Amino acid sequence: MTSPPLAADAAVDYDPYSYEIDEDPFPVYRWLRDHAPAYYSAEQDFWAVTRFDDNLAFLVDSERLTSTHSTSLEFMDSPKPDTGLMIWMDPPRHNKYRALVSKAFTPRAIRELEPAIHRIARGHLDRIGDRSSFDIIEDFTARLPMDVISELLGIPEERRAWVQHASNLMLHREPGNPMPTPEAMASIVELMEYFGELIDERRKRPSNDTLTRLTQVEVETEDGTRERLSDDDIRQFLNLLATAGNETVTKLLGTLFHELSRNPDERAALVADPGLAANAVEETLRFDPPSQYQGRVATVDIPLHGRMIPAGARVLCVNGASGRDERKFPDPDRFDVRREIDLHLGFGYGRHICLGAYLARMESRIAIQEVLARWPEYEIPADGLERMHSSNVRGFSSVRFEVA
Repeated sequence: MTSPPLAADAAVDYDPYSYEIDEDPFPVYRWLRDHAPAYYSAEQDFWAVTRFDDNLAFLVDSERLTSTHSTSLEFMDSPKPDTGLMIWMDPPRHNKYRALVSKAFTPRAIRELEPAIHRIARGHLDRIGDRSSFDIIEDFTARLPMDVISELLGIPEERRAWVQHASNLMLHREPGNPMPTPEAMASIVELMEYFGELIDERRKRPSNDTLTRLTQVEVETEDGTRERLSDDDIRQFLNLLATAGNETVTKLLGTLFHELSRNPDERAALVADPGLAANAVEETLRFDPPSQYQGRVATVDIPLHGRMIPAGARVLCVNGASGRDERKFPDPDRFDVRREIDLHLGFGYGRHICLGAYLARMESRIAIQEVLARWPEYEIPADGLERMHSSNVRGFSSVRFEVA
């Protein structure tokens, strides 16, 4: 089902914090693409870019647009040079940090996880058993990515549920208040303390896991010296994995299973050909990605579509809108697991393309195949959906399956 387009003369207020818009942002996105491709919100003082080509150009432009003010609107009030978060860095600092992290977070290390991901997925599905009604988020998609990340890092099983709960709290926002809740702030402190304990343990007693490699990797700087990640650098990367890595897969899969319930022919295609699962992941990332925008701040005046984005302006690159741009994608509101996609922006693009994209894709592909092998048909009742809300993460906190 596709919502009808908004009238050309509609009074559209794009508010990333609005629960009402979050329920179905796509009519608003379409209106912005067609009538205000360089949109300015006077009420909240930000600009939004919604067409595919504009988003692509902005995401690779670190000269005119900086990431150092944060990527979420609620935090983009000032530069944040000392956070240690890679996604809030510009070159050349970003280049050095990403090179260090990439040495530990390698495709080979991730590929070696595939048997473990199948084992973890089957274990959670086995625990669902013969129940005819269950929450696929609570019982599966929220557990799988945190267990996989924990396997990668060596987080003990008894702490994984707590890490997952704390990371979820960090992202939740209450209506009318874009800032983190007191519970979110407390979770940040507790997680950072716990990650510090893990890092200290690995420095004293190295193990065969990615966390140990993060404590050991080094690169040669321009002056010939060797540099390693600090404990704070590693803590921030673990924080990024525990939040973005966990939420990306959880929300992607919840959205995908919802769309398959609304498009039973697409689900049947996946059941008949499990090899289509990888393409279904790409289609979901185009159609309704977990991360709806990437925030930047303009460093110079930027002309766009007859308007001038001034230096210092907060800019949202709305990749959630660019994936439905008919200038790039034919029939963009149709969910099609066979769609040929040469490029989408669901994981960002350029220097800040998601470092965990390979892992997220592999987890999601395996999850689709394992779930549909057990339940080739399922229903989601009208009251079986519940959304979580944040300014730039879109997805479900609850998706109830009913199976025969």
